[in-house]
Amino acid sequence: MFDLGLGRATVRFVADATARSPARLKEIVVASVFSQLAMGMLAGALLFLLTPVLVGRVFGIAPAASAEATAMFRVLALHLPVLLGAAALRAALEGAQRFDLSTALRIPGSLASVAIPAAAASAGASLATIMWMLLAVRVGLAVISSAVVGRVLLGGRWSFPAGLKALREILGYSGWVAVSAALGPALGSIDRFVVGAVVGVTGLGFYTGASEAANRFLLIPATAFATLLPALAITHARGARDRALEATRAARRQLAALLLPLCLALFAFAPEMLRVWLGPDFAAAAGPALRILAVGVFFGGLAHLPMALLYGSGRPDLPAKIHLAEVWVHIPLTFALVWRWGITGAALAWSVRCGADWVLYEWVSRRALGSYPADPAERALMAWLSWCGLGLTAALTLALWLDRWSWGGTLATTIIGLSIYAAVGWSRALSDEERRAWLTMLFRTHDSR
Repeated sequence: MFDLGLGRATVRFVADATARSPARLKEIVVASVFSQLAMGMLAGALLFLLTPVLVGRVFGIAPAASAEATAMFRVLALHLPVLLGAAALRAALEGAQRFDLSTALRIPGSLASVAIPAAAASAGASLATIMWMLLAVRVGLAVISSAVVGRVLLGGRWSFPAGLKALREILGYSGWVAVSAALGPALGSIDRFVVGAVVGVTGLGFYTGASEAANRFLLIPATAFATLLPALAITHARGARDRALEATRAARRQLAALLLPLCLALFAFAPEMLRVWLGPDFAAAAGPALRILAVGVFFGGLAHLPMALLYGSGRPDLPAKIHLAEVWVHIPLTFALVWRWGITGAALAWSVRCGADWVLYEWVSRRALGSYPADPAERALMAWLSWCGLGLTAALTLALWLDRWSWGGTLATTIIGLSIYAAVGWSRALSDEERRAWLTMLFRTHDSR
């Protein structure tokens, strides 16, 4: 909440400065990091002061555990400036397209967030002690991150911001991003609140299992967004509008080629997956909802790309305005559908919003930036992808029909369908340049391992 959209703003402005001026790059990085630290200190101070209210009134923690909870919240308050500052440093590296360094710095913190609580809790440590240990790790990683950013982006020297011009530019951009950063997750999770209020805790448990399974697939488009945003910002800074549009269109096709088999398989075998994962009760209650969510994941994933195009082109106001408009439609629609169809209605409301996001982002990006340049080769690649998708749909439909008589036949048909899709998609739905890029990436990943 206290990021205020500065993370994505940092990525965009660092990428822009990389293409324009090294002096501006240093100004942007320093202004972003110092502003994030300031917001973290403000957030930490508020959390520290409000701890008694949170423990005693908001969460209603029992008196026997209130002392430990108070200590834990106050240590957590010390985390906030560290977390926001480290996020700004990682955003600077991502804006400069140094994903190798950003990932290398992110992995130890993610592992520590799991390993330290598991080990310390097993040894009987209190929550406050665990948070102190995590704070030490995060401070260490933040120091290392600042040294890396200083060496890679700032020429080895940190300094205080020379003025407020860069900060004003970043805040002007991040204000709109903050609207989306607040409303986007709220719109994405309102279905759970409505299910809990209308259907009850039992229905919420069934729906949460299906929702968690579907949302894991969105990690793929989220990664594509993070990679595409700085590249599009650099392209926009160089004045190559058509190149940015072409790159977004190609990325959309490649993302669709990757998401389509995953979402089709999830749609086809949702009840069976839930039965294996969570049991027959979950499969019966949440199977239809998971199938509908699979459709939403596909269109919601594609919506990440025109949004990245808008952010990279300096138009964060358009996604924010779409989110503001959706609030007035999506929330009452969710209540109405949940009242009518329970958790299946919640899944339908979520998927409708994902589809609306994709359609609206595509529409406003074309209105603001222009239509995609005509490209017969791109049309041919999309035609092959469409035929591959239809073939895979037919194969999975046959697999579901065979499931009534033969589990082995279902498995064999699914594997054959996916194999043909992969082979034809690789050879026909990707250009020669894209295949070379994928092979280069895969071999580099293998070598690094």
